[in-house]
Amino acid sequence: MIPIDEAYIKYRGKCKQFCEAEIEKDATLTLVRGYYHCPIWGKQAHWWLVKSDGSIFDPTVGQFPSKGLGEYEPFNGLVYCANCGKEMQEEEASYESNYAFCSYTCHGQFVGIL
Repeated sequence: MIPIDEAYIKYRGKCKQFCEAEIEKDATLTLVRGYYHCPIWGKQAHWWLVKSDGSIFDPTVGQFPSKGLGEYEPFNGLVYCANCGKEMQEEEASYESNYAFCSYTCHGQFVGIL
């Protein structure tokens, strides 16, 4: 097994890329976007694969100090407005950097121009 420092450098931010490479080898794998709940680092945005039998295959789990002992949570498609907290479907929101907004008004209030 790769030491955590090396695995972090190799895998961090490249989860989807490594998963897609595995799908090229085995088309029965399903790509999943969501969160990995690491007992040490907490909730982390992540990509992993699910095998046809329903088991999880995570080619980049070595980046986490818990090495897969955490829980996987698939993304449910919902985001929250960074200003008012309104819940909405991801495609209904507008975005600025890492922030989702439900309206131009909320976006303006959040950045201080309204």
